[in-house]
Amino acid sequence: MTGRAAQMSFRSRCWRVLRWAGLVAAAPALWACTSRTLESPQLMPSASLTATVTQKVNNNIDILFMIDNSSSMTSMQQKLLAQLPTFMQVLQNLPNGLPNVHIGVVSSDMGAPGDQTSSISCTASGNDGNFQAAPEGSCTATTIMNGDNYISDVDGQANFTDPIEKVFQCIALLGANGCGFEHQLASIDRALGADGSGLPPNNANFLRPEAYLGIVLLTNEDDCSAPTTTPLFSLNGGKQSITNPLGPIANYRCNQFGHVCKDPSGNTAPPPLSPPASASGNPPMLDLTMCDSNESGGNMYLTPVAKFVSDIKKLKDNPDDQILVAAITAPPDPYTVEWVPPASPPPGTSGELWPQVMHSCGAKSGDDVNPKATMNTTDGSFGDPGVRITKFVKEFSNYVLASICDPSYAQSMTAIAAKLGALIKPNCITGTIQKDTNGRPECTVTNHLTDSAGHKTDIAVQNCDANGGAVPCWTLNTDQMACPAGGVALKLTQDQASMNAASLNSTIDCSICLPGSTAPGC
Repeated sequence: MTGRAAQMSFRSRCWRVLRWAGLVAAAPALWACTSRTLESPQLMPSASLTATVTQKVNNNIDILFMIDNSSSMTSMQQKLLAQLPTFMQVLQNLPNGLPNVHIGVVSSDMGAPGDQTSSISCTASGNDGNFQAAPEGSCTATTIMNGDNYISDVDGQANFTDPIEKVFQCIALLGANGCGFEHQLASIDRALGADGSGLPPNNANFLRPEAYLGIVLLTNEDDCSAPTTTPLFSLNGGKQSITNPLGPIANYRCNQFGHVCKDPSGNTAPPPLSPPASASGNPPMLDLTMCDSNESGGNMYLTPVAKFVSDIKKLKDNPDDQILVAAITAPPDPYTVEWVPPASPPPGTSGELWPQVMHSCGAKSGDDVNPKATMNTTDGSFGDPGVRITKFVKEFSNYVLASICDPSYAQSMTAIAAKLGALIKPNCITGTIQKDTNGRPECTVTNHLTDSAGHKTDIAVQNCDANGGAVPCWTLNTDQMACPAGGVALKLTQDQASMNAASLNSTIDCSICLPGSTAPGC
């Protein structure tokens, strides 16, 4: 290019102003062209950075525990209880301390009975997704405020007096007397009002629209959620026999109508009611692979997993960033069907072989545990292939899957709590912040408060070092846990007026040193 053209190119160069909004994602950089064509601009060695951070909203987490309370769950509930203090400790050790938590507990019981020989009496709707907040086991008092049905600790205001981990343990041991056909996913859907029927009365005010949502399942059998009109849980005019078109009333109905698998010939179909020619051994056994939830329109009995996924995701504007789903459950494979005589044959069923799916993990052999399964516990824990549960969990961007047959849930509960904490993404400021003459960061912070009537107030917040720590005040958190990718995060210590606001967010403006700057404070 000519010298004149080069000169014009230099003289029209722009200096950059970077504005960064950190509520959810960074806003595009704004470029300002402030020089005139015939004059060289005054190049500034710093940039103005603006970050908006939410202090009240982004620290809120609603955590729903769905605990299977069907028969045989006692040992697994005990293992969960042993690790609830670990779970809470991880949350309490987050960079900004314990989040503003709501913690609710629901059962898997939605009123669907097991087989006709069951001694468990089932009511029409079971627990119907209502939070279970009564003291359980040896606990005699939850210390939760009268009228409340879940744990709440928000802005330092708790609705309980005992240590939070002790309160959690007090309400989480639901026992093993729930109805036999578990409706884990339907119970979650109902508990959160995601099924379109509104929140159950016990659960009012639990779900906060702006809060992150964590869902944790503990279950050793697969989901068998179905509409109340389904004939799946009745004899439907037949008898308790293999001759019933739906088969005997037993858990296998959930497999037969809830799953599709590949057989040894490579054909994809629901698990069969009677042993096919490809079954082998005595008793007959059939290994199936690549099992998935039966989501086709031909499945007229179980509710598709896709509906539950859709229902839950609709609760949040950004489900990929706002929802974590975790399950301590049995792996979906190995998946083997065996045909054995019923334990208590009903009249007229002599010689019949009934299908059942062998446990995909277990504590000991000789207890219907698949010989291909992992047997790594000594406490009697076992689980059947969690095909639908696994599908549900994996449909969410943030998920954790762990085995219910692990000898301890320490590792899985730690991972779940850490993953929940990771949902709270601090708004990190990268780059070198310019310092003032006192060596303090060149930043200004403003609180934006809205009261219950919708009135808005902006309040300038001072640096804690400058005002002696008088609240409200701010500091910059340089802990690597706060900003794993580098940078610093705004940390505010709020006053009571700020914490009592209906909503609160804060804006920080910082002067950032450009590379190579020799300006004071850089």
